[in-house]
Formats: sequence, structure tokens, C-alpha cells
Amino acid sequence: MKKDLIIKVVLVALIALSLFLTFMIWTMPSQFNEETNASQGTTSAVSIARNLSQVFGPTQVVLHENGEINVFTQTEIVTAITREFTKWKIDTIEEPIELTNEEYQEKLRQTNALEMVFVENISFGVFPDLFKDLAGEYQDRSFNRIYFSKDNLNQVYFYNTHSKLFYSETIEGIDQSKIDKLIEEENAKSYLANAVLDEGKQIYTSIEEIELPYLSYLVERQTNQLFIERLFDDTSEVRENNANDENMVSYNDYVSELQINENTDILTYYRNRNAENKLSITETLRVSYNELIQYENWASDVHYFDYNDSTKEVTYRRYIAGFPVFSEFSDYGTTHITVFEDGLSRLQVPLVIAQTPISEVEEQKTLQSGVSILESLTASGYASEEIDDLKIGYTWINSAESDRVINLEPNWYVKINGRWQLAQSLLFKEGGQ
Repeated sequence: MKKDLIIKVVLVALIALSLFLTFMIWTMPSQFNEETNASQGTTSAVSIARNLSQVFGPTQVVLHENGEINVFTQTEIVTAITREFTKWKIDTIEEPIELTNEEYQEKLRQTNALEMVFVENISFGVFPDLFKDLAGEYQDRSFNRIYFSKDNLNQVYFYNTHSKLFYSETIEGIDQSKIDKLIEEENAKSYLANAVLDEGKQIYTSIEEIELPYLSYLVERQTNQLFIERLFDDTSEVRENNANDENMVSYNDYVSELQINENTDILTYYRNRNAENKLSITETLRVSYNELIQYENWASDVHYFDYNDSTKEVTYRRYIAGFPVFSEFSDYGTTHITVFEDGLSRLQVPLVIAQTPISEVEEQKTLQSGVSILESLTASGYASEEIDDLKIGYTWINSAESDRVINLEPNWYVKINGRWQLAQSLLFKEGGQ
């Protein structure tokens, strides 16, 4: 009996201790007043594992077969083929030849080919493991297309639509049967497309209407404290200042500053660095990737999307269901990173992340064909040389009913003079309505 009594007393004591520790964890005030208000929703501090090959990998897989162009954007297909791509082994990079966009397309038409399309130019040095011997002079040369022909699996081709340089290299490791199985699966989705060609551009755009679902997600907000601890070397030196703007809270340690807009939940960090110590494009991309995986916690894909050569800023964009995420009123879709030789200089990242899908009934939206969007833009007075790119993307819309919910609506986006804009907004504006 005495033994049973002792056990009961010990168990009660352990339960009481557990409740006390739980109470302390929940009620202990943070050094930086890190309270989550109703507008912020729940918080998250989870880091997402993200492979370099996925971040810098293709966003579209294009099948050229029997005179037709079929574009696959499905995450599962693109990810699986990217995984296959990382298993390839290429001897080296030889001197390229020059091909116009039209000549490049003619080569694709002459064979049954699988092409991988990248959003931006990728330097060969980003993927050093692909090559048995990559000479230093080719490290910073770049491509934005890769393809191979089903008729010759010992050869792979790289092309840059901007520089017009075309590389033909010997290769090992292409598993055609596995790739065929991926793109021929019953649930593999693609759309018929045309190649729209212009100087320095090559856009695959749909020739038919496309149906895509509206999406809704519960969102979480990452804590200010998470970024304070990661961005400042010594948090004891950090001071908080929110006197100038009620929506803006800032932290600084006299050498760097972190600003968080509590209204939009966009974080901006700046630290003065020696801008003379510039990195090569390959080093810039790899170092910025190392920063990205520390601060961007979007659960779905994130892809390298843009590079500004004058400011050295690298832009990464969030993707959902195989399509890029855009936002009309705040920059919820992108992370901007600037790095120099001595470290991170600037970071802008959204703190809000889509976490749990909540769509019960999958409502579909029918989008016009990309061809008709381009025709409408031309008819509205936009010259073809102004149009840099055209993509389907999901528009981030904060729910009017709950600040813990976002809605994502599929739309056409057009890049005009370097800026991405909602195509329908441009057409509406030009129509004078």
C-alpha cells in the first residue's frame, strides 16, 4: 500500500510540474514583446527543406512530338523530371554556336524532344555536379532551355534565348522509359501551345482555354522573434523602435535594421556592405540560395525568378500547384535577396505563409487562351517588343471574412517593360472602362 501511495504522490507531482512548466512557457513575456495579435493569426517557425536543384530547376516541361507542343506545369511531373535531370552526367561544355529563336524552334520541330524551360538564365556553375569537367571559363555562362531527342539519348542541348548561344554536349544517364512513364500517366495534365517568338524571347502560350481551380488556404504568420534571432549576431544589442509609423515596427543594432510592416506582414532587412566586393553571378545565386533556405518558409515550391544586374538583387517567387503566385497590393509572392562577398545586404520576405488547404468544393475558372490574350493586348496598343513574357499565375487575395484565410485565383499575367501585371487590368484600363 505504502509503495502504491508513493507512486501516486510522484505522479501527481510530475503532473503538477508539467502544468507549471506549460503555464510558464505560454505566459513568459518575450524580450521583444512578441505578442501575436488577432490580425496576425497563428504563428509558425518551421524551416522548409528545399533542394538547390528544385529552386533553380525548370518550371515547365515541354513535349515536342508529331508537330505538336504540349506544356506540363504540374508540380509532380516537373519535380520528378528535375530529379532525373540531376542524375545526368555531362562530359564538359564545348564552344557553342549561334542560333536565332526561329532556328532553335526548327531544330525542335525536326525531332521528338523533351524540353525543360527555366524562368531565368541559369549559369552552368550552379549545377557543377552535372559535369565531369566544367572549365572555369564556362562557370558563369548561362542557359534557360535544355532538351534532348528521343532519337539520340547520348546528346543533350542547352540554349539561351537571349544570347542565342546553343550548346551540344555528350551525356550519360537519360532514362527515357522513366520519363515516358511520367508524362504518359493518366493524371498527367498538359496544354497545347504555340511558340511565340520575338527578339530575345520565346514564350510557350496556350492555344485553347484552360480550366484551373480557385484555391483557399489557412495562413500562418512567422514570428518577429524568429527573424531577430537569425538576422542579428547579438540580440542583446537590438533595440525596438515603432514611434514613426504605427504600422511599422523596426529593430536595429546600429549596423543593420529590420523593419516589419504589421499591416502587410512584409519584412525588410538592410545591412550596409561593401558593394565593391561583388560576387560572380554563379556565386551570387548560390549564396542567395543559402540565405533563401533560412528565411523563406513557403511550404510549396519556390523558384529563382529574376536577377537585377545593376543592383545585384535576386528574386525568388512562390509557386502553388505548378504556377507562380502574384499579389496586386502587397508583395506576398516574392523574396528579394541581395548578397555581397561579406554577407547579406538586403532581404525582403513575406511573413505570411499558406499552410492548410481548406477548399471543400473545387470551383473552376476558365481562362482565355494565351494566344487570345496576346491578340487582345496587341489590339489594345501594346507592341510586341513591350511584352517580355506571359504566364498563368495565382493571384493572392486576402479573405474579407477572416484574416486567417487567403484565396488564390488563377489569372493571366504579362510582363511589360520588366514589370509583371495582371493582363485583365491592362486590357480593362486600355478599354477605357
